[in-house]
Amino acid sequence: MSHMDLSRYLDFGQENDYRKLELPPPVKRRGRLGIEARALAELSRIAFSEIAFKYPKGHLEGLAAMLDDQRSSQRERFVIETLLRNAAVAAEGLFPTCQDTGTALIYGWKGELLNCGNSPSLPGEKGAWKRKGAEDEAAAPGDIASLLAEGAGKAYAERRLRASQLGPLNALAEGNTKDNLPALVDIRAVPGDSLRLLFAAKGGGSTSRTSLSMESPAMLRTQALKTQLEARIRGLGVAGCPPYTIAAVLGGASLSQTLYALELASYGLLDGLSKEATGDGTPVRSQEWEEIMAEIAAETGLGAQWGGRQLALDTRFIRLSRHAATLPFALGISCSAHRKARAFVNNQGWYLEKMEEDPARLLPRSVNLLPGAVEIDFDTPKAVWLEKLRSLRAGDPLLLSGSVTLARDAAHARIAASMREKAAAPAYMTEHPVFYAGPTEPAPGRVSGSFGPTTASRMDPYMEELTRAGASLVSIAKGGRGAAAIKAIAASKGAYIACIGGAAALTAREHLLESKVVDHADLGMEAVRLVRLSRLPALLVIDSNGGNFYA
Repeated sequence: MSHMDLSRYLDFGQENDYRKLELPPPVKRRGRLGIEARALAELSRIAFSEIAFKYPKGHLEGLAAMLDDQRSSQRERFVIETLLRNAAVAAEGLFPTCQDTGTALIYGWKGELLNCGNSPSLPGEKGAWKRKGAEDEAAAPGDIASLLAEGAGKAYAERRLRASQLGPLNALAEGNTKDNLPALVDIRAVPGDSLRLLFAAKGGGSTSRTSLSMESPAMLRTQALKTQLEARIRGLGVAGCPPYTIAAVLGGASLSQTLYALELASYGLLDGLSKEATGDGTPVRSQEWEEIMAEIAAETGLGAQWGGRQLALDTRFIRLSRHAATLPFALGISCSAHRKARAFVNNQGWYLEKMEEDPARLLPRSVNLLPGAVEIDFDTPKAVWLEKLRSLRAGDPLLLSGSVTLARDAAHARIAASMREKAAAPAYMTEHPVFYAGPTEPAPGRVSGSFGPTTASRMDPYMEELTRAGASLVSIAKGGRGAAAIKAIAASKGAYIACIGGAAALTAREHLLESKVVDHADLGMEAVRLVRLSRLPALLVIDSNGGNFYA
Protein backbone atom coordinates (compact mmCIF):
# COMPACT_ATOMS: atom_id res chain seq x y z
CA MET A 1 0.00 0.00 0.00
CA SER A 2 1.25 3.46 -0.87
CA HIS A 3 1.33 6.15 1.80
CA MET A 4 2.52 9.72 2.04
CA ASP A 5 5.37 9.32 4.54
CA LEU A 6 8.06 11.60 3.14
CA SER A 7 10.63 10.09 5.53
CA ARG A 8 10.76 7.07 3.19
CA TYR A 9 12.31 9.23 0.48
CA LEU A 10 14.88 11.29 2.41
CA ASP A 11 18.22 11.79 0.65
CA PHE A 12 21.08 11.84 3.17
CA GLY A 13 23.80 11.48 0.54
CA GLN A 14 26.88 9.27 0.64
CA GLU A 15 29.19 8.17 3.45
CA ASN A 16 31.98 10.47 2.26
CA ASP A 17 29.66 13.47 2.72
CA TYR A 18 30.15 13.12 6.49
CA ARG A 19 32.81 13.24 9.17
CA LYS A 20 32.68 11.21 12.36
CA LEU A 21 32.44 13.17 15.63
CA GLU A 22 34.29 12.27 18.81
CA LEU A 23 31.21 11.79 20.98
CA PRO A 24 30.34 8.95 23.39
CA PRO A 25 29.53 5.95 21.18
CA PRO A 26 25.98 4.59 21.08
CA VAL A 27 25.46 1.27 22.89
CA LYS A 28 23.32 -1.63 21.72
CA ARG A 29 21.31 -3.23 24.52
CA ARG A 30 18.27 -5.54 24.50
CA GLY A 31 17.72 -4.93 20.81
CA ARG A 32 17.70 -1.15 21.18
CA LEU A 33 20.34 1.49 20.47
CA GLY A 34 21.08 3.83 23.35
CA ILE A 35 22.57 7.31 22.93
CA GLU A 36 23.67 9.71 25.65
CA ALA A 37 21.52 12.77 26.19
CA ARG A 38 24.46 15.15 26.57
CA ALA A 39 25.99 13.89 23.34
CA LEU A 40 22.78 14.75 21.51
CA ALA A 41 22.84 18.32 22.84
CA GLU A 42 26.52 18.53 21.92
CA LEU A 43 25.80 17.42 18.35
CA SER A 44 23.31 20.27 18.02
CA ARG A 45 25.78 22.76 19.48
CA ILE A 46 28.51 21.71 17.05
CA ALA A 47 26.16 21.79 14.05
CA PHE A 48 24.84 25.30 14.68
CA SER A 49 28.33 26.56 15.54
CA GLU A 50 29.58 25.34 12.16
CA ILE A 51 26.75 26.37 9.84
CA ALA A 52 26.88 29.96 11.09
CA PHE A 53 30.37 30.29 9.62
CA LYS A 54 30.72 27.65 6.90
CA TYR A 55 28.74 26.36 3.94
CA PRO A 56 27.97 22.76 2.99
CA LYS A 57 30.33 21.30 0.42
CA GLY A 58 29.25 21.98 -3.14
CA HIS A 59 27.16 25.08 -2.46
CA LEU A 60 29.98 27.56 -3.07
CA GLU A 61 31.15 25.62 -6.12
CA GLY A 62 27.76 26.40 -7.67
CA LEU A 63 28.29 30.09 -7.02
CA ALA A 64 31.83 29.96 -8.41
CA ALA A 65 30.53 28.38 -11.63
CA MET A 66 28.44 31.52 -12.21
CA LEU A 67 31.65 33.55 -12.46
CA ASP A 68 32.63 31.48 -15.50
CA ASP A 69 29.17 31.64 -17.07
CA GLN A 70 29.46 33.95 -20.07
CA ARG A 71 25.81 34.90 -19.63
CA SER A 72 26.51 36.49 -16.23
CA SER A 73 26.47 40.27 -16.21
CA GLN A 74 29.50 42.17 -14.94
CA ARG A 75 27.58 43.43 -11.93
CA GLU A 76 26.35 40.03 -10.88
CA ARG A 77 29.87 38.69 -11.22
CA PHE A 78 30.88 41.42 -8.78
CA VAL A 79 28.10 40.38 -6.38
CA ILE A 80 28.92 36.67 -6.62
CA GLU A 81 32.62 37.29 -6.10
CA THR A 82 31.71 39.39 -3.06
CA LEU A 83 29.67 36.47 -1.68
CA LEU A 84 32.62 34.11 -2.17
CA ARG A 85 34.98 36.55 -0.46
CA ASN A 86 32.46 36.79 2.35
CA ALA A 87 32.50 33.00 2.71
CA ALA A 88 36.29 33.04 2.96
CA VAL A 89 36.17 35.67 5.74
CA ALA A 90 33.42 33.84 7.63
CA ALA A 91 35.26 30.51 7.46
CA GLU A 92 37.95 32.02 9.70
CA GLY A 93 35.40 31.66 12.52
CA LEU A 94 35.15 35.26 13.77
CA PHE A 95 32.35 36.82 11.72
CA PRO A 96 29.21 34.78 10.89
CA THR A 97 28.34 34.54 7.19
CA CYS A 98 25.25 36.74 7.66
CA GLN A 99 24.15 39.22 10.31
CA ASP A 100 20.77 37.46 10.47
CA THR A 101 21.94 34.21 12.02
CA GLY A 102 18.41 32.93 11.64
CA THR A 103 15.85 30.80 13.37
CA ALA A 104 17.25 27.46 14.51
CA LEU A 105 15.41 24.74 12.59
CA ILE A 106 15.85 21.06 13.43
CA TYR A 107 14.05 18.31 11.54
CA GLY A 108 14.55 14.77 12.77
CA TRP A 109 13.54 11.17 12.12
CA LYS A 110 13.97 8.96 15.19
CA GLY A 111 13.99 5.20 14.97
CA GLU A 112 11.49 3.50 17.26
CA LEU A 113 14.29 1.29 18.62
CA LEU A 114 16.51 4.21 19.68
CA ASN A 115 16.74 5.38 23.30
CA CYS A 116 18.09 8.67 24.57
CA GLY A 117 18.96 8.04 28.20
CA ASN A 118 20.94 9.16 31.23
CA SER A 119 24.34 10.56 30.53
CA PRO A 120 27.52 11.17 32.46
CA SER A 121 29.25 14.47 31.83
CA LEU A 122 31.17 14.93 28.62
CA PRO A 123 34.93 15.58 28.69
CA GLY A 124 35.60 19.03 30.14
CA GLU A 125 32.26 19.24 31.99
CA LYS A 126 32.02 19.23 35.78
CA GLY A 127 29.67 16.79 37.45
CA ALA A 128 26.98 14.65 35.92
CA TRP A 129 23.83 15.69 34.14
CA LYS A 130 20.87 13.33 34.28
CA ARG A 131 17.53 13.43 32.62
CA LYS A 132 14.38 12.22 34.30
CA GLY A 133 13.20 8.78 33.27
CA ALA A 134 14.41 5.21 33.35
CA GLU A 135 17.56 4.33 31.44
CA ASP A 136 15.92 1.71 29.23
CA GLU A 137 12.82 3.72 28.35
CA ALA A 138 12.53 5.17 24.87
CA ALA A 139 12.81 8.96 24.93
CA ALA A 140 9.70 10.88 24.00
CA PRO A 141 10.07 13.21 21.00
CA GLY A 142 9.77 16.17 23.34
CA ASP A 143 12.79 15.04 25.40
CA ILE A 144 14.96 14.84 22.31
CA ALA A 145 13.57 18.15 21.12
CA SER A 146 14.57 19.84 24.38
CA LEU A 147 18.11 18.50 24.15
CA LEU A 148 18.51 19.61 20.55
CA ALA A 149 17.14 23.07 21.37
CA GLU A 150 19.48 23.31 24.33
CA GLY A 151 22.46 22.64 22.06
CA ALA A 152 21.28 25.27 19.59
CA GLY A 153 20.95 27.81 22.39
CA LYS A 154 24.50 27.11 23.53
CA ALA A 155 25.85 27.63 20.03
CA TYR A 156 24.10 31.00 19.70
CA ALA A 157 25.47 32.14 23.08
CA GLU A 158 29.03 30.85 22.66
CA ARG A 159 29.51 32.06 19.10
CA ARG A 160 27.85 35.47 19.70
CA LEU A 161 25.19 34.78 17.11
CA ARG A 162 22.35 37.28 16.84
CA ALA A 163 19.25 36.86 19.01
CA SER A 164 16.37 37.55 16.62
CA GLN A 165 13.45 35.68 18.20
CA LEU A 166 10.55 37.67 19.64
CA GLY A 167 8.16 36.26 22.21
CA PRO A 168 4.61 37.55 22.76
CA LEU A 169 3.87 39.64 25.85
CA ASN A 170 0.21 39.79 24.89
CA ALA A 171 -1.75 39.68 21.64
CA LEU A 172 0.16 42.64 20.18
CA ALA A 173 3.23 43.36 22.30
CA GLU A 174 6.41 41.29 22.17
CA GLY A 175 9.97 41.24 23.40
CA ASN A 176 13.27 39.68 22.39
CA THR A 177 13.77 36.28 24.06
CA LYS A 178 17.50 37.17 24.28
CA ASP A 179 18.79 33.66 23.54
CA ASN A 180 17.42 33.13 20.01
CA LEU A 181 15.15 30.41 21.38
CA PRO A 182 12.71 28.81 20.99
CA ALA A 183 14.02 26.71 18.15
CA LEU A 184 11.70 24.91 15.77
CA VAL A 185 12.22 21.18 16.44
CA ASP A 186 10.18 18.64 14.48
CA ILE A 187 10.96 15.00 15.39
CA ARG A 188 9.05 12.16 13.70
CA ALA A 189 9.06 8.46 14.52
CA VAL A 190 10.30 6.03 11.87
CA PRO A 191 11.23 2.33 11.85
CA GLY A 192 14.72 1.23 12.91
CA ASP A 193 17.25 2.27 15.53
CA SER A 194 19.00 5.28 13.94
CA LEU A 195 18.44 9.01 14.25
CA ARG A 196 18.66 11.31 11.21
CA LEU A 197 18.69 15.08 11.59
CA LEU A 198 18.71 18.24 9.49
CA PHE A 199 20.07 21.36 11.18
CA ALA A 200 19.32 24.64 9.42
CA ALA A 201 19.44 28.36 10.25
CA LYS A 202 17.03 30.40 8.19
CA GLY A 203 16.93 34.19 8.19
CA GLY A 204 13.81 36.33 7.99
CA GLY A 205 14.59 37.59 4.50
CA SER A 206 14.40 34.13 2.94
CA THR A 207 11.58 32.84 5.14
CA SER A 208 9.39 35.79 4.17
CA ARG A 209 9.69 34.85 0.49
CA THR A 210 7.52 31.75 1.09
CA SER A 211 4.09 31.63 -0.55
CA LEU A 212 1.34 29.06 0.02
CA SER A 213 -2.10 28.88 -1.55
CA MET A 214 -4.94 26.51 -2.30
CA GLU A 215 -5.42 26.57 -6.07
CA SER A 216 -8.10 25.27 -8.39
CA PRO A 217 -7.28 21.94 -10.07
CA ALA A 218 -7.79 23.91 -13.31
CA MET A 219 -4.20 25.09 -12.78
CA LEU A 220 -3.00 21.65 -13.88
CA ARG A 221 -2.32 22.85 -17.41
CA THR A 222 1.11 23.73 -18.76
CA GLN A 223 0.48 27.40 -19.43
CA ALA A 224 -1.57 27.95 -16.28
CA LEU A 225 1.15 26.47 -14.07
CA LYS A 226 3.85 28.35 -15.92
CA THR A 227 1.94 31.62 -15.46
CA GLN A 228 1.69 30.97 -11.71
CA LEU A 229 5.41 30.21 -11.48
CA GLU A 230 6.29 33.34 -13.44
CA ALA A 231 4.28 35.52 -11.06
CA ARG A 232 5.69 33.92 -7.92
CA ILE A 233 9.32 33.78 -9.03
CA ARG A 234 9.26 37.39 -10.18
CA GLY A 235 7.55 38.23 -6.90
CA LEU A 236 10.52 36.85 -4.97
CA GLY A 237 12.48 40.01 -5.72
CA VAL A 238 16.04 40.21 -4.42
CA ALA A 239 15.45 41.04 -0.74
CA GLY A 240 16.07 37.39 0.22
CA CYS A 241 19.71 37.60 -1.00
CA PRO A 242 20.00 35.63 -4.25
CA PRO A 243 21.27 33.56 -5.94
CA TYR A 244 18.50 31.41 -4.49
CA THR A 245 17.71 27.75 -4.32
CA ILE A 246 14.07 27.97 -5.44
CA ALA A 247 11.74 25.11 -4.52
CA ALA A 248 8.12 24.52 -5.53
CA VAL A 249 5.72 21.85 -4.27
CA LEU A 250 2.46 21.11 -6.06
CA GLY A 251 -0.09 18.94 -4.29
CA GLY A 252 -0.24 17.47 -0.82
CA ALA A 253 -2.75 15.80 1.47
CA SER A 254 -2.85 19.04 3.49
CA LEU A 255 -1.31 22.50 3.44
CA SER A 256 0.97 21.50 6.31
CA GLN A 257 2.36 18.57 4.32
CA THR A 258 2.98 20.84 1.33
CA LEU A 259 4.98 23.27 3.47
CA TYR A 260 6.89 20.42 5.12
CA ALA A 261 7.86 19.05 1.71
CA LEU A 262 8.87 22.54 0.59
CA GLU A 263 11.27 22.95 3.50
CA LEU A 264 12.86 19.53 2.90
CA ALA A 265 13.12 20.14 -0.85
CA SER A 266 14.84 23.52 -0.43
CA TYR A 267 17.59 21.82 1.60
CA GLY A 268 18.01 18.94 -0.87
CA LEU A 269 16.49 16.21 1.27
CA LEU A 270 14.07 15.15 -1.47
CA ASP A 271 16.68 15.07 -4.24
CA GLY A 272 16.48 11.28 -4.44
CA LEU A 273 12.80 11.20 -5.40
CA SER A 274 11.96 9.28 -8.55
CA LYS A 275 11.63 11.35 -11.72
CA GLU A 276 9.12 8.86 -13.12
CA ALA A 277 5.49 8.87 -11.93
CA THR A 278 3.75 5.60 -11.09
CA GLY A 279 0.27 6.95 -10.36
CA ASP A 280 0.04 5.21 -6.98
CA GLY A 281 0.58 8.39 -4.94
CA THR A 282 4.37 8.18 -4.74
CA PRO A 283 5.86 11.71 -4.81
CA VAL A 284 7.78 12.76 -7.92
CA ARG A 285 10.58 15.21 -8.65
CA SER A 286 10.15 16.85 -12.07
CA GLN A 287 13.35 17.75 -13.89
CA GLU A 288 11.31 19.27 -16.72
CA TRP A 289 9.67 21.82 -14.42
CA GLU A 290 12.92 22.53 -12.62
CA GLU A 291 14.38 23.59 -15.97
CA ILE A 292 11.31 25.74 -16.65
CA MET A 293 11.71 27.39 -13.24
CA ALA A 294 15.40 28.08 -13.90
CA GLU A 295 14.60 29.76 -17.21
CA ILE A 296 11.79 31.83 -15.67
CA ALA A 297 14.22 33.00 -12.98
CA ALA A 298 16.80 33.98 -15.59
CA GLU A 299 14.23 35.89 -17.63
CA THR A 300 13.16 38.07 -14.69
CA GLY A 301 16.36 40.07 -15.18
CA LEU A 302 16.73 40.42 -11.41
CA GLY A 303 19.89 38.33 -11.37
CA ALA A 304 22.20 38.05 -8.39
CA GLN A 305 20.70 41.16 -6.73
CA TRP A 306 21.94 43.84 -9.15
CA GLY A 307 20.47 42.64 -12.42
CA GLY A 308 21.25 39.77 -14.78
CA ARG A 309 20.33 36.10 -15.19
CA GLN A 310 21.61 34.46 -12.02
CA LEU A 311 18.59 34.76 -9.72
CA ALA A 312 18.52 30.98 -9.21
CA LEU A 313 21.49 28.90 -8.15
CA ASP A 314 19.31 25.79 -8.21
CA THR A 315 15.66 24.75 -8.54
CA ARG A 316 13.49 21.94 -7.17
CA PHE A 317 9.97 20.94 -8.24
CA ILE A 318 8.14 18.29 -6.20
CA ARG A 319 4.74 16.84 -7.09
CA LEU A 320 2.66 15.24 -4.33
CA SER A 321 -0.66 13.40 -4.41
CA ARG A 322 -3.79 15.36 -3.45
CA HIS A 323 -7.53 15.19 -2.80
CA ALA A 324 -9.50 15.57 -6.03
CA ALA A 325 -11.02 18.87 -4.89
CA THR A 326 -7.85 20.56 -3.60
CA LEU A 327 -4.53 21.68 -5.05
CA PRO A 328 -2.04 23.10 -2.54
CA PHE A 329 0.84 25.03 -4.11
CA ALA A 330 3.89 26.37 -2.27
CA LEU A 331 7.03 28.14 -3.41
CA GLY A 332 10.00 29.18 -1.30
CA ILE A 333 13.73 29.69 -1.24
CA SER A 334 16.95 29.09 0.57
CA CYS A 335 19.10 32.20 0.17
CA SER A 336 22.76 32.47 -0.81
CA ALA A 337 23.57 31.91 2.90
CA HIS A 338 22.53 28.26 2.53
CA ARG A 339 23.08 27.25 6.15
CA LYS A 340 22.32 23.59 6.69
CA ALA A 341 23.95 20.38 7.84
CA ARG A 342 22.67 16.81 7.81
CA ALA A 343 23.62 14.46 10.61
CA PHE A 344 22.89 10.92 11.69
CA VAL A 345 23.52 8.60 14.61
CA ASN A 346 23.71 4.81 14.26
CA ASN A 347 25.48 1.90 15.92
CA GLN A 348 28.75 3.10 14.37
CA GLY A 349 28.69 6.54 15.98
CA TRP A 350 27.82 10.20 15.36
CA TYR A 351 28.20 11.80 11.92
CA LEU A 352 27.91 15.39 10.70
CA GLU A 353 27.90 16.68 7.14
CA LYS A 354 31.24 18.09 5.99
CA MET A 355 31.50 21.84 5.47
CA GLU A 356 33.63 23.75 2.96
CA GLU A 357 36.82 24.55 4.86
CA ASP A 358 38.62 26.63 2.21
CA PRO A 359 36.26 28.93 0.26
CA ALA A 360 39.24 31.05 -0.83
CA ARG A 361 40.23 28.30 -3.27
CA LEU A 362 37.20 29.26 -5.37
CA LEU A 363 38.10 32.94 -5.74
CA PRO A 364 39.34 34.17 -9.13
CA ARG A 365 42.94 35.34 -9.38
CA SER A 366 41.99 38.89 -10.33
CA VAL A 367 39.54 41.01 -8.34
CA ASN A 368 36.37 41.93 -10.21
CA LEU A 369 35.91 45.67 -9.70
CA LEU A 370 32.71 47.73 -9.74
CA PRO A 371 33.30 50.00 -12.74
CA GLY A 372 32.03 53.56 -12.74
CA ALA A 373 31.23 53.62 -9.00
CA VAL A 374 30.60 57.12 -7.62
CA GLU A 375 32.14 57.89 -4.22
CA ILE A 376 29.72 59.31 -1.65
CA ASP A 377 31.08 60.63 1.66
CA PHE A 378 28.41 61.14 4.31
CA ASP A 379 30.90 62.99 6.53
CA THR A 380 30.90 65.94 4.14
CA PRO A 381 28.14 68.56 4.73
CA LYS A 382 24.68 67.11 4.22
CA ALA A 383 23.88 69.57 1.43
CA VAL A 384 26.93 68.30 -0.49
CA TRP A 385 26.26 64.55 -0.35
CA LEU A 386 22.52 64.98 -0.80
CA GLU A 387 22.97 67.11 -3.91
CA LYS A 388 25.46 64.60 -5.31
CA LEU A 389 22.96 61.77 -4.86
CA ARG A 390 20.22 63.88 -6.44
CA SER A 391 22.36 64.27 -9.55
CA LEU A 392 22.55 60.50 -10.07
CA ARG A 393 20.07 58.08 -11.61
CA ALA A 394 18.72 54.68 -10.63
CA GLY A 395 21.22 51.95 -11.47
CA ASP A 396 24.33 54.01 -10.78
CA PRO A 397 26.91 52.10 -8.67
CA LEU A 398 28.23 53.75 -5.51
CA LEU A 399 30.95 53.48 -2.88
CA LEU A 400 29.64 54.68 0.48
CA SER A 401 31.80 56.23 3.21
CA GLY A 402 31.08 58.26 6.32
CA SER A 403 28.56 58.25 9.15
CA VAL A 404 25.12 56.66 8.89
CA THR A 405 22.39 55.85 11.41
CA LEU A 406 21.40 52.22 11.99
CA ALA A 407 17.69 51.77 12.70
CA ARG A 408 15.31 48.98 11.75
CA ASP A 409 11.82 47.69 12.64
CA ALA A 410 11.56 48.18 16.40
CA ALA A 411 13.37 51.52 16.39
CA HIS A 412 11.22 52.81 13.53
CA ALA A 413 8.07 51.83 15.43
CA ARG A 414 9.19 53.75 18.53
CA ILE A 415 10.35 56.81 16.62
CA ALA A 416 7.16 56.99 14.57
CA ALA A 417 5.01 56.63 17.70
CA SER A 418 6.91 59.47 19.36
CA MET A 419 6.52 61.70 16.30
CA ARG A 420 2.75 61.06 16.28
CA GLU A 421 2.69 62.56 19.74
CA LYS A 422 4.15 65.77 18.27
CA ALA A 423 7.78 65.01 19.11
CA ALA A 424 10.39 66.16 16.60
CA ALA A 425 12.23 63.58 14.55
CA PRO A 426 15.55 62.67 16.24
CA ALA A 427 18.56 64.45 14.81
CA TYR A 428 20.19 61.14 13.95
CA MET A 429 17.26 60.50 11.58
CA THR A 430 17.50 63.91 9.89
CA GLU A 431 21.25 64.52 9.72
CA HIS A 432 22.39 61.14 8.43
CA PRO A 433 21.23 58.50 5.97
CA VAL A 434 19.37 55.66 7.71
CA PHE A 435 20.78 52.17 7.22
CA TYR A 436 18.34 49.34 8.01
CA ALA A 437 20.54 46.82 9.80
CA GLY A 438 20.96 44.84 13.02
CA PRO A 439 24.49 43.44 13.45
CA THR A 440 25.61 40.43 15.45
CA GLU A 441 27.38 40.88 18.77
CA PRO A 442 31.01 41.95 18.20
CA ALA A 443 33.89 39.65 18.99
CA PRO A 444 36.30 40.97 21.64
CA GLY A 445 38.37 43.83 20.26
CA ARG A 446 36.20 44.24 17.16
CA VAL A 447 34.14 47.27 16.16
CA SER A 448 31.09 45.20 15.25
CA GLY A 449 29.88 41.72 14.54
CA SER A 450 28.70 40.73 11.08
CA PHE A 451 26.95 43.68 9.51
CA GLY A 452 24.60 43.76 6.55
CA PRO A 453 21.33 45.22 5.26
CA THR A 454 17.86 44.01 6.15
CA THR A 455 14.79 44.09 3.88
CA ALA A 456 13.82 47.66 2.97
CA SER A 457 10.12 47.08 2.36
CA ARG A 458 9.44 46.39 6.03
CA MET A 459 10.12 50.07 6.73
CA ASP A 460 7.88 51.28 3.89
CA PRO A 461 4.91 52.11 6.18
CA TYR A 462 7.02 54.74 7.99
CA MET A 463 8.48 56.51 4.97
CA GLU A 464 5.79 59.11 4.29
CA GLU A 465 5.66 60.50 7.84
CA LEU A 466 9.45 60.39 8.24
CA THR A 467 10.33 62.09 4.97
CA ARG A 468 7.61 64.70 5.54
CA ALA A 469 9.45 65.59 8.76
CA GLY A 470 12.80 65.78 6.94
CA ALA A 471 13.98 62.42 8.29
CA SER A 472 15.24 59.34 6.44
CA LEU A 473 15.64 61.24 3.16
CA VAL A 474 18.26 58.69 2.17
CA SER A 475 17.82 55.06 3.23
CA ILE A 476 20.10 52.07 2.76
CA ALA A 477 18.99 48.42 2.84
CA LYS A 478 18.41 45.53 0.41
CA GLY A 479 15.65 44.61 -2.04
CA GLY A 480 12.99 46.78 -3.62
CA ARG A 481 10.43 49.21 -2.20
CA GLY A 482 6.67 49.59 -2.55
CA ALA A 483 4.83 52.27 -4.50
CA ALA A 484 4.00 54.43 -1.46
CA ALA A 485 7.61 54.47 -0.27
CA ILE A 486 8.89 55.31 -3.75
CA LYS A 487 6.39 58.19 -3.92
CA ALA A 488 7.59 59.51 -0.54
CA ILE A 489 11.25 59.27 -1.61
CA ALA A 490 10.56 61.15 -4.84
CA ALA A 491 8.44 63.81 -3.09
CA SER A 492 11.30 64.56 -0.70
CA LYS A 493 13.94 64.41 -3.48
CA GLY A 494 15.60 61.65 -1.50
CA ALA A 495 17.15 58.32 -2.51
CA TYR A 496 17.12 54.64 -1.68
CA ILE A 497 20.38 52.68 -1.90
CA ALA A 498 20.80 48.89 -1.88
CA CYS A 499 23.86 47.04 -0.58
CA ILE A 500 24.77 43.41 -1.24
CA GLY A 501 22.79 41.06 0.97
CA GLY A 502 24.63 38.05 2.33
CA ALA A 503 28.07 39.68 2.62
CA ALA A 504 27.94 40.64 6.30
CA ALA A 505 31.25 39.11 7.40
CA LEU A 506 33.18 40.89 4.64
CA THR A 507 31.39 44.20 5.30
CA ALA A 508 32.18 44.06 9.01
CA ARG A 509 35.87 43.38 8.45
CA GLU A 510 36.60 45.63 5.49
CA HIS A 511 33.99 48.40 5.34
CA LEU A 512 33.00 49.26 8.94
CA LEU A 513 35.25 51.60 10.93
CA GLU A 514 33.18 52.58 13.98
CA SER A 515 29.93 51.64 15.69
CA LYS A 516 28.26 52.96 18.84
CA VAL A 517 24.76 52.77 20.32
CA VAL A 518 23.09 56.20 20.45
CA ASP A 519 19.48 55.37 21.41
CA HIS A 520 17.08 52.59 22.47
CA ALA A 521 19.85 50.37 23.84
CA ASP A 522 17.24 48.04 25.35
CA LEU A 523 16.37 46.82 21.84
CA GLY A 524 19.59 44.82 21.64
CA MET A 525 20.47 44.09 18.03
CA GLU A 526 17.73 46.58 17.00
CA ALA A 527 19.19 49.47 19.03
CA VAL A 528 19.89 52.71 17.15
CA ARG A 529 23.57 52.98 16.31
CA LEU A 530 25.82 55.47 14.59
CA VAL A 531 28.34 53.71 12.36
CA ARG A 532 31.06 54.92 10.01
CA LEU A 533 31.52 53.21 6.66
CA SER A 534 34.49 52.97 4.34
CA ARG A 535 33.89 52.52 0.60
CA LEU A 536 31.01 50.08 0.91
CA PRO A 537 29.80 48.97 -2.57
CA ALA A 538 26.16 49.83 -3.23
CA LEU A 539 23.63 50.59 -5.96
CA LEU A 540 21.29 53.56 -6.31
CA VAL A 541 17.92 51.83 -6.65
CA ILE A 542 15.40 54.68 -6.23
CA ASP A 543 16.62 58.08 -7.42
CA SER A 544 15.38 61.53 -6.46
CA ASN A 545 12.92 61.54 -9.37
CA GLY A 546 11.38 58.22 -8.37
CA GLY A 547 13.27 56.23 -11.00
CA ASN A 548 13.32 52.55 -9.93
CA PHE A 549 16.14 50.21 -10.96
CA TYR A 550 14.01 47.15 -10.19
CA ALA A 551 11.09 48.35 -12.29
